[in-house]
Amino acid sequence: MNNYIYIKTLGGNMNFSLLNKKNYIITLFILIVVLIFGLKYGAVYTALGLSLLISVFFLFFEKAILQDKHYTSIGLIISSGLGAVFFINVLSPKVLDTSAINWLLKRGDPAQHFLGWHFFRNDPWSFPPAVINSLNTPIGTTVTYTDSIPLLAFIFKVFNIFLPDTFQYLGLWILICYILQGFFSLLLMRKLTRNISLQILGTMFFIMSPIMLWRAYGHEALMGHWIILASLYLHRSPYNHLKWLLLLFISLLVHPYLFIMCFLIFVVKVLEMLVSKDLNLRMTFLYLFTAGSLIIITLWLIGYFYIGSSGTADGFGVYSMNLNSLFNPQGWSHYFLKDQLTATPGQYEGFNYLGSGVILLLICSMYTTLNNGKINMKGKKGLIIIIIIFTVTALSNVITFSGKTLFVIPLPEALLKLCSIVRASGRFFWPVYYMLLLFILSSLLKTMKTKGALVFFALALSIQFADLSGKFNDFHNMYASDTAWESPLRTDVWEKINNDTYRNIVFVPANVSNNYVAFSMIAAQKGMTINAVYTARDDFKKKELYNNKLVENFRNGIWDSKSVYIVDNFLFEQTILNKKDNDLFLSADGYNLFIPNGALDPQLNSLNMNLYGFDYKVGSIISFGATGNSHLIKAAGWSFAEENATWTEGKQADLLFTLKNPETDLVLSMKMSPLLGGEIKEQRLIVYANNQKIKELSITSNDTYQFSIPKEIISDQLKISLILPDASSPQSLKMNEDERILALSVENLRLDPVSP
Repeated sequence: MNNYIYIKTLGGNMNFSLLNKKNYIITLFILIVVLIFGLKYGAVYTALGLSLLISVFFLFFEKAILQDKHYTSIGLIISSGLGAVFFINVLSPKVLDTSAINWLLKRGDPAQHFLGWHFFRNDPWSFPPAVINSLNTPIGTTVTYTDSIPLLAFIFKVFNIFLPDTFQYLGLWILICYILQGFFSLLLMRKLTRNISLQILGTMFFIMSPIMLWRAYGHEALMGHWIILASLYLHRSPYNHLKWLLLLFISLLVHPYLFIMCFLIFVVKVLEMLVSKDLNLRMTFLYLFTAGSLIIITLWLIGYFYIGSSGTADGFGVYSMNLNSLFNPQGWSHYFLKDQLTATPGQYEGFNYLGSGVILLLICSMYTTLNNGKINMKGKKGLIIIIIIFTVTALSNVITFSGKTLFVIPLPEALLKLCSIVRASGRFFWPVYYMLLLFILSSLLKTMKTKGALVFFALALSIQFADLSGKFNDFHNMYASDTAWESPLRTDVWEKINNDTYRNIVFVPANVSNNYVAFSMIAAQKGMTINAVYTARDDFKKKELYNNKLVENFRNGIWDSKSVYIVDNFLFEQTILNKKDNDLFLSADGYNLFIPNGALDPQLNSLNMNLYGFDYKVGSIISFGATGNSHLIKAAGWSFAEENATWTEGKQADLLFTLKNPETDLVLSMKMSPLLGGEIKEQRLIVYANNQKIKELSITSNDTYQFSIPKEIISDQLKISLILPDASSPQSLKMNEDERILALSVENLRLDPVSP
């Protein structure tokens, strides 16, 4: 017996079946699933649980809703809302606090993205408008090359006068991306079915997309997968040139990779219409010309041409997609699939895991398609071209499966250089990924009855969620964390630097420090410029010329009185020789800080600092750990200090002591361990003191090694040079991916008098 409900709609009154036997069963099944999963997974399950409940609701009331004139809006509102709910529960609403920047500064890439905006907002407008002159000086950079999402950077800079001193929009952007992911995925689902319950369930596969959420590790701009979905929607819709131009414009203002994907789909659409004679040659040329003109103008607008970078970078063939990528979880499968090998260390960029729920749908889809015996390819030539181009690009010319390289396709140098524009080629499978998902859902909807498809989609979504639940929790914990970012630059000198006197923070040479974020925050706070930061692309020729001139001037004692210098160890000795009485050369937080005329600054003169030129006290221990004092004697050839030791870097490492002439010979004791691996069974070490060879030996284990130094060769300064002929990179020894040329890890040392 059916139960009926009487509903009054704008179109009139109607009776329709509210519940029947099948509806009871479906309702009971979904309620049980929601209850079990809700209890097990808590808040992160909210979006999927809501989608299942809403789909049941529409199973009952769809006939009435279809007659409502607001029907077309209901699904879009719900799908957009589900995207927002997913963001709130799987990530965190905390990042919507525009004053919250800890979650950005304590992570590598997001810090770069925030800093680009942070400097850009306070720079005067220039031509082109995306330029940042105060960052990466004197060359500068743009908000495009700091991946700071120019679309939002331009908008918020217009209103900068009304914004607080600390303001970030990256959390808001991620929310927008999830809302629009839900919006455009529902538009695509409408192309597959008129049933709103199935539309909503299908939308959840797109909202829970692992390839989109993966980018939440630190590529906020690349979370704009809605741009790909919008491109696919426009491709499947009657051509609208203005909509295509708007989408191309927005994609360029978000990220170049998303633009390239969007642009290729646009070109295929136009050429499809030309081949089908829906367009003549004149209109085809007009569409392509107007799009090309808009692209060139926008590229200028976002500063793409400003720094003279070709946009290329090494890595094509390394950051590629493995043939196993659709079924390789790479740590994302919580229950079902094991991780598989990848052939290169960069194939995380080719992460395209479908998820166990979608894999189940794929298997059923393949069965029904093959069982049907015929695949309709009519009108799909353009889609096939898109699939081929994107797949070939994603795989690159280095074809790999699991941990093996199957073969390498040789490419001409010119073509290889062109391909290097898209060095992270594994990303270019994303449009194919979503097209594959659409194909899977479409083939099942064509062969299954509505209620059967609803149950099957609910089951597959539950499996998909369970499979990805571990990562959902990981991301939630990461984004909801209250861990504060703390600057490692704690010495008072940084606060005391007067920005009216000093306008620039200059690294010599202009190499990016591990703590460049902290230095950049100081520069931004004081309205200073900084010359060494991470950017996506740089003008390497200009950078090399600038760097060479900077080092040459510094060697010759020529420095800018408006600059504060962070000096590399290899210039240590030269700086002491060139330093004038009014200059300060001191140690601050492990950095060599040189301040021209600093001794005349009353703010700095009052500080109790470790000034260089100190007398080493014979018998005292120098520690090479992160909190040690080795920065007082390290010259050239040293890497950054780690927790308990510092590695030599390169084939030579120097130490410079200032001490009084000793009355006896000295013995240098050094506790250290060698880099051993592969063919390297020992590290040969040749020790020089003031350019005289004093010992040659092999270092084979962690131990304390001693070297006698005759008093006759010691003057007011003692320079110890460690020659390291076997220094190698851990990468070349196949130990790990560290490319530094290492030999010895030094923990501590001391100089002692030789007993008579």
